[in-house]
Amino acid sequence: MVARRPVDATVLVWLPVIGILSAVLAISFYLPLASLYFPIDIAIVPGLLAISWLRGFKPEIDFCQLCDLFFGQRKRLTGRPLPGVPGVACLFLGILLKYTILRQFYLFESVRLLTFGMMAGFIAPLLRPANEHRWLPVIGFIWLIATALIVYTGPSASSHHDLIEQLRGPTLSIVAIYLSVRVPFSLLDNPPTPNIPSFLAELTAYLSFVVVRYHFL
Repeated sequence: MVARRPVDATVLVWLPVIGILSAVLAISFYLPLASLYFPIDIAIVPGLLAISWLRGFKPEIDFCQLCDLFFGQRKRLTGRPLPGVPGVACLFLGILLKYTILRQFYLFESVRLLTFGMMAGFIAPLLRPANEHRWLPVIGFIWLIATALIVYTGPSASSHHDLIEQLRGPTLSIVAIYLSVRVPFSLLDNPPTPNIPSFLAELTAYLSFVVVRYHFL
């Protein structure tokens, strides 16, 4: 593994706030396209590109490295990677999966899904196992719980009178995203950046949202 600089805890703490601002910017770009100019199927494409651009394509690049490492294409993670065929193929499939999921929902639901995915990607670095800043995962877990509860709160929530039944969906999403973050960090001894599983967390948020909306709510 390559040497890495110490993680700035202050920067990580502010990542969810930056995620909220990024989500607002991305949605303000996506909404006019989807409601005024293009069908939702077409507006999704520039919307996804805008989200990746706001993040500097870093989660996508790190996801390519992670896939290359898993398939034996590379032996270590580097600061300036050259994605291999497995990484590019997995990234393409991941983006295609996000597009396929998004086009299943109407505008309001797709906005909630985009917000959930972006926030999961920004919260993921906080959930990394840390010996020097043990309070960071706690803050990340609180952000993750709050985001899931807000995203799944809607008109259908008022029809549920059983609190335990209502919380099944958000709990499933929280556990799935948390595991998707912790597993890559557990497999990597010394990742060069803390946002390695960000794209994976975002993809898990999309998948869990589909499962929850169709089977729990």
